[in-house]
Amino acid sequence: MPLDDWQFWLVSLVFVTALVIVIKPFLPSRKPRSTRCPSCPATDARPKATSITIEGKRPE
Repeated sequence: MPLDDWQFWLVSLVFVTALVIVIKPFLPSRKPRSTRCPSCPATDARPKATSITIEGKRPE
C-alpha cells in the first residue's frame, strides 16, 4: 500500500466522501421531525378514521 503517495490519499478521500454520500440517506436521523421538514406538522398525529357505512346504515 503506497502510504507516501499523494494520489493514494486523494483517491481514498474521494472514496470515503462518496461512501458517506451514498450511505447517509439510509441512516436514521436524530433530529425531531419539525426541524427536518419545516412545512410538516409538529406531531405525528394521523387523521381521524371514519367508519364505513354500507347502504346508509350506521355500524353497531
